[in-house]
Amino acid sequence: MHSFMDAKILAKNLRQSLAHNGIERSHSECLELVAQQFGLKDWNQLSARIAATANRASMDHLALPEGWKLARHTDRSIYRIGMDTEAPGVAKIACRAGRADGIVLPSDSFGVMMQSITAEPYRERKLALSAMISTDDADAASIWMRVDQSLGQVLRFDNMLDRVGEGSLRGTNDWTTRRIVLDVPDSAASIHYGLLLNGYGSMCVKNLTFGEAQAGWPVTAGGGKLFMKPTNLDFSSAA
Repeated sequence: MHSFMDAKILAKNLRQSLAHNGIERSHSECLELVAQQFGLKDWNQLSARIAATANRASMDHLALPEGWKLARHTDRSIYRIGMDTEAPGVAKIACRAGRADGIVLPSDSFGVMMQSITAEPYRERKLALSAMISTDDADAASIWMRVDQSLGQVLRFDNMLDRVGEGSLRGTNDWTTRRIVLDVPDSAASIHYGLLLNGYGSMCVKNLTFGEAQAGWPVTAGGGKLFMKPTNLDFSSAA
């Protein structure tokens, strides 16, 4: 998904789309339209935002912890991700744009730091991923875990965003514990997990643990492609 940093690409695509429908607009006019789509007055304002963001992005990347990587769709021009320079043992994800900056982020803007491991040692076991999370003006901050089959089919998935209770943290929160519990089917090939910030704000994470779940902990596999069991077959409850 494109962000405001891709304004020139968006303007080009818009111009081509309009031309296909018999509407001729110059590239400059399309840049003005794109700026308005991001909530700004004109292209000059958006151009200045892009330049400022690019400058910050080139100067203040956080170092990634060893063994961790960014998810494929994470844009470092939008998010600072890595080790918190002011707190040892803490990972941080922060949106570079503030709510008052006049930049409208796409609704599916995510900053994600993750690891991927083989599922073989964990098959037919119940695993828990837990961490302490603090947030500052966050749209949604969480940990997440996914279990995949060999062909990439999602078997189990929980990113906490759709939970009714004990879900992602929103707004500003002091250190709060969150936990994900998933069972690992015998057909599982890989396990993926990490930290996730959706939209604006920032999150910090510490005391991340991964291992065998306690017997009494319920599975939290919500929000994925598969349910744990047949659900709401009589259509008695609404979403």
